[in-house]
Formats: sequence, structure tokens, C-alpha cells
Amino acid sequence: MGTRDGTVALVTGASSGIGEAAALALAERGAAVALAARRTGRLDDLAGRIASAGGRALVVATDVTDREQAEAAVARTVQELGRLD
Repeated sequence: MGTRDGTVALVTGASSGIGEAAALALAERGAAVALAARRTGRLDDLAGRIASAGGRALVVATDVTDREQAEAAVARTVQELGRLD
């Protein structure tokens, strides 16, 4: 059992670097992870890696510099993953 079992996280910048590492770490600890970034191809790959390891990931194409897109990412996360911690 992971330390984040049952939690839901939204990680921005998840397509590479620190965001990708954070998403992987959260998923490894049991969190469902919404992956937000502009590069959806990379997000799809990351979501596949998380799912292959038994985790749950949601890809959300988002440009966080656009307020409407950022708010939509939060709303979609809650809608599809049930909540946001």
C-alpha cells in the first residue's frame, strides 16, 4: 500500500523534467494522477507507463498560461477522477 493511496493529484508540466518525475513518484505511491501539459504525445507515453505499472493516469492537454484551460483541467480531473486533493 502506498502513502498516497486513494488520493488524486494534478501535475502541470508533466510532459518532462520535474513534472514528469513528480507524476511518476505520486503514481508509484498510489495516487491517481492527472497529467497536464501542452505536449500530449509525451503525456500519452507517460500515462501508458503509469498504467503499465498498475497506476491510474488521465491526460489533460492544457496550457496553464491560459486561465480557462487551467480551470478546465481542474474540472476534468474532478469529473473523471472523482476529486482533487
